[in-house]
Amino acid sequence: MIISRTRFFRSLLAMLALPPFVAFAGSFQVSPVRVQLTPGAPTAAISVRNDSPTDSVVLQLRVMDWKQERGEDIYTPSTDLIATPPIFTIPAGATQTVRVGLRKTVQTEVQQTFRLYITEVPPAPKEGFQGLQVALNIGIPVFVAPKVLTGTPLVWRAAFSADGKLALSATNPANAHVQIFDAQMYEEQDLIPVAVLQVPRYLLAGQSSSWQLALTRKPKGMLRLTVRTDAGAIETKVAVDAAAP
Repeated sequence: MIISRTRFFRSLLAMLALPPFVAFAGSFQVSPVRVQLTPGAPTAAISVRNDSPTDSVVLQLRVMDWKQERGEDIYTPSTDLIATPPIFTIPAGATQTVRVGLRKTVQTEVQQTFRLYITEVPPAPKEGFQGLQVALNIGIPVFVAPKVLTGTPLVWRAAFSADGKLALSATNPANAHVQIFDAQMYEEQDLIPVAVLQVPRYLLAGQSSSWQLALTRKPKGMLRLTVRTDAGAIETKVAVDAAAP
């Protein structure tokens, strides 16, 4: 999978409605956008390509420990993960290989999780430029496999909230992450969803997350959930509680 910096900023521009005097410093691609390390493969290579036909780009690497608390991501500088080179320049049209790996290859009972940030160092503004210069910061998940993977399924809860929405929560009791791409909620025998979850979310081992979802109508009885994750599709039934989870 490849993230194009140009496509990213087009979407960002549309979402934020940035004014026309915003300048983007360059264009680069990163592949892959997720890294899995194991004892047999304790290091990995990431390809970074500068798509600009005329300008070089300067990039800096930062490695962070990645934890979650109460559904929020928490990042702190890591001393366990190494990425090289720490700062580099890619000429126009060229490619740089970045290598990432553990300082010590130690497997734990729970999957270790990190983020590698590839951050653009913007050049000095050109003479006479007046505006906002924007640089891209891409965070690549890095996972280290646990000793033994437990495939415990997600635990779902649902309730009607006071404002008429559906309060949905998911808990990951397994010892490795799950990435939720999207989900649809149906009445048991219906084919038209009553609520839709469209915001991708990582759930790290032992962590929970919750969402407030608008309802097209108030469902009766059990809910049928169909969920797309990075581990495959899930279909399950969930009772709707009287109180929000």
